[in-house]
Amino acid sequence: MEAIVRTRHWMLAATGAAVAVVLAVVAIVALRGANSDTPPASSSASSSASAASATAESNLAESCTGATLKSQLAESVRGGASVIVATGALTGKSATGDPAAAGAAAFYAMTLQSVQTLRGPAIAPGSTVWITGPAPGTPANPEYSALLAPGGRLLAIVWPKAATHYPVGPTLQLAPIVGADVVFTPYGCWDLTGLQPGHYQASTPLRPVPGGANFGGEHQAAENGIYTLPLAAVEQIAASA
Repeated sequence: MEAIVRTRHWMLAATGAAVAVVLAVVAIVALRGANSDTPPASSSASSSASAASATAESNLAESCTGATLKSQLAESVRGGASVIVATGALTGKSATGDPAAAGAAAFYAMTLQSVQTLRGPAIAPGSTVWITGPAPGTPANPEYSALLAPGGRLLAIVWPKAATHYPVGPTLQLAPIVGADVVFTPYGCWDLTGLQPGHYQASTPLRPVPGGANFGGEHQAAENGIYTLPLAAVEQIAASA
């Protein structure tokens, strides 16, 4: 189960324009040279003693497993999680993480509506779920914070409290949906190997959880490390996982 639970801690490694971008929930972004024809490859997250990484690190896992997206979804469902498409709205309620851990991540409540359960136990509309995020007062950015699209549409793995042992639950591993695309951000552990993701270059801004300056939007360069896949393709992967 430890290996399964580790899949909800988040890394996206992908290549493009001869660059591989390695992303981890412990908030380390490293650039590595790669052939542009090579699909994005997985990488393990490295631990960091810095205060910034401590705010993003959860109390469940030490690193990502490097499982492909299909394997990750399948393992999550076997571990008791659900895979959903939904619309979520933050409630304004929050909960602190481990009070003994300096800079421990906090949890932010969200209510789900228009829920479509793709795999796993059905999630009811109106359910309250929690998103891990930086401790209050920590500057938000795509490395340390989940990002939400306008309107709150999202793809997510919903982990029951029994699987995570968090003080609150269930918790989400989410990726915002913009138009017809799922947007995979640095605050994630999604391995898109072999799926040829695109770079996020839409004009739609993404809002960090729990708040802060938006990312993306008109007249801004595409944020490094934010990738997209068509929602229809992700739904097919989930159905076959």
